[in-house]
Amino acid sequence: MGRTYITSEKTPHPLAIDDVAEVLLNGGLALYPTETVYGIGVAVRTAGGGISPAYPRIFSVKQRDTSQTVPWLVGDVSALETYGLGINDDTRRLAEKFWPGALTLIVRASSAVPRIMQEADGTVALRVSRSPVVAALVRACRCPLATTSANTHGKPAPVSFEEVEPRILEGVDVAIDSGATMCAEASTIVSCLDGEVQILREGALPASEIMRVLGKPVSIVD
Repeated sequence: MGRTYITSEKTPHPLAIDDVAEVLLNGGLALYPTETVYGIGVAVRTAGGGISPAYPRIFSVKQRDTSQTVPWLVGDVSALETYGLGINDDTRRLAEKFWPGALTLIVRASSAVPRIMQEADGTVALRVSRSPVVAALVRACRCPLATTSANTHGKPAPVSFEEVEPRILEGVDVAIDSGATMCAEASTIVSCLDGEVQILREGALPASEIMRVLGKPVSIVD
C-alpha cells in the first residue's frame, strides 16, 4: 500500500484530494470513504484518456469474478443523460429527490460507458455520493469513479477505516482514512429498465420512501 491520508470526511484536506486524484488519473487504485461504506475504485478515464489499468485489480483485490461490474460514482443528476440511455420520468424523479444520497440507479448505458464497464445486459449502475470526499475526488478527476465496497467478496463491507481488511489495504496504491462513515449502511439499488422500477437491494434508503416519491408500489427483488 502507498500513502494513507487521515482527513475529515466533512472537510477533506485539499492536498489529500489532489494527491489521491493524481494517483487515480495516473491509473492507480484508491481506497476512500463514501457516506455509506468504504470503497475501492479507479477513475473511469485516466489523464491519457484511456481506461484505468487498475480496473482489473478491483476484482483481484476483492477476489470477485470479473463477469460482474462496478458501479460509478458520478457528479450530479446530469450524469444520467451522459452515461444513460432512455432515461424515464421515474428515474429522473428518484435521482432529483435522492441524489446526492444512498441510492444507486441501474440504467441502460450510453456509448460513453466503455463496454468492459457495462453489465452483460448493457447497463450501468450510477450514484451521486453525499460524501464530500467522493464529491471532491470526482471534481478533481473530472470524471466518475468506478467504485465498489472495500471488502473481500462475501465479507461485510467496512463502515470505518479500522474495519478495512489488511489485505485490501495492501492491494491499493493510496488511501483516505476519515474514520466512520456517515451512514454505515450500503446504498439501496433500484433498477429502472423498460418502464419497470424494481428494488434489487434495500439499504440505507427505505423502499417506502421510493414508493412515496413515485406514488405507486414498487416490486422488491431479494
